[in-house]
Amino acid sequence: MITVGLDFGTHQTKLCVEKKEGVECRYSFVKFKDNKGVDHFTIPSVISIDNRGLLSYGYIPQNNQGTRIRYFKQSTFCTSPEITMSQNDAMYFSAWYLAFILFDLEEKFGKDFVIQMGAPTDSDHYDRAKQIAVRVLVSAYRLVEDVFQNDKKAFLSCDIDSLKNKTEIVTYSNQIKDEYGILVFPEAYACLKPLTSRGKIANGMSLMIDIGGGTTDVSFFTIENKLPQVYDFFSINKGLNYLTNALKNEQIHLSDLSTPHTAHSESLIHKILSKLIGSSTPPITQNDTTVCMDSNVHSVDELDPERIKLYVGELKKQCNSLLQRLQFEFTQQTKIPLFRLNDALKSRPLIYTGGGSTFRKLQVAYFGFKDKKLISHQEWDVKSIDDVQEIIKLGLCPILSTSYGLAISVATDNIERKPFKDIFDRIRSIEYEEEQQAYDLHQNNRSYSAYDDWDAIK
Repeated sequence: MITVGLDFGTHQTKLCVEKKEGVECRYSFVKFKDNKGVDHFTIPSVISIDNRGLLSYGYIPQNNQGTRIRYFKQSTFCTSPEITMSQNDAMYFSAWYLAFILFDLEEKFGKDFVIQMGAPTDSDHYDRAKQIAVRVLVSAYRLVEDVFQNDKKAFLSCDIDSLKNKTEIVTYSNQIKDEYGILVFPEAYACLKPLTSRGKIANGMSLMIDIGGGTTDVSFFTIENKLPQVYDFFSINKGLNYLTNALKNEQIHLSDLSTPHTAHSESLIHKILSKLIGSSTPPITQNDTTVCMDSNVHSVDELDPERIKLYVGELKKQCNSLLQRLQFEFTQQTKIPLFRLNDALKSRPLIYTGGGSTFRKLQVAYFGFKDKKLISHQEWDVKSIDDVQEIIKLGLCPILSTSYGLAISVATDNIERKPFKDIFDRIRSIEYEEEQQAYDLHQNNRSYSAYDDWDAIK
């Protein structure tokens, strides 16, 4: 069986494939051709709709005249006052985009593969995010297999009006999840497994921060016997598109198509239809001078200093909340002075991953952790990965790590979140042993007392 790790990103999407060869596994990253025929390990999460209502996906030609839709992934899973697309509209665009990906996967592997997908979420809303991911992905599967019967050309020839009518966003059920063999993991958790399996990170407490295009995902974990034990994870709805103020630019581009979603407002899809289908209105053209065609951020100069301050402040607030919980349990579970815990955290690793982590300005110390590390091939099992030298040369390890982690096949996506007090189990047992030894020593060394006879009589 082939396992596909699907890292559906706000800016770009990455796919890693696991093939089992006996007891060994090999991993390869799917390559996508741009408009010039050049291969890339990522594909932009962008959809363009031309004046005929036809949709294009991924690498859109620079001279393409049409309405470009971005951030549908972020709107599918998160709400934001800066994104005017409703979740309902976003789920359609996400299903169409993932269908475009699935056509190529099924052409290459047939139906002999399962997908493990990431989703931005915190620990309290994991089940909700899992259901959304399954609904969108199954809807895409049904478009590919049932509606268009693996005819990608017919899919691309279908205008948005017809495509909307042919698309059903399915209702979630455990049965439908199992039928398609879909596993969904929090993005904050997804890349832990390949990092820990080689023992490159010392046992103990660690923090991982994944800075993506639309969200930043954080996981707090320990490593025990080379396996990650997750204590909490969360996601904030801010990433590179917030830090570059790209959402504001996108709103201007779509200002005549989008309005804040209310019960009485038209949907984005309906507005696009009214503009493009059977209309004499000329095609809507976007001048992409502020937002890159591939949605990537190419220079630190694109980052807004004021927004960086707000972003760092929000992330610190979330991390400080985790730290306070940890400190409380430490004082409750042990007799060690609190400053010893704070000193210990300074030497623990804070691991950065994701496209945003490649900017040193965003590699900030949180949670008391001072030992900042950017993920690299040194944390990968490079012998099992195809094209690894090319990936290293291009500096793509932080960007591809999540899809790599998602591709590692497992039996279930039920993640057990351990209670914070369990972190101090070993300390408690040592303290208990020391107390017992001190008590036994006291009992053996004390002199005779009349109370001994009284105790025996009682």
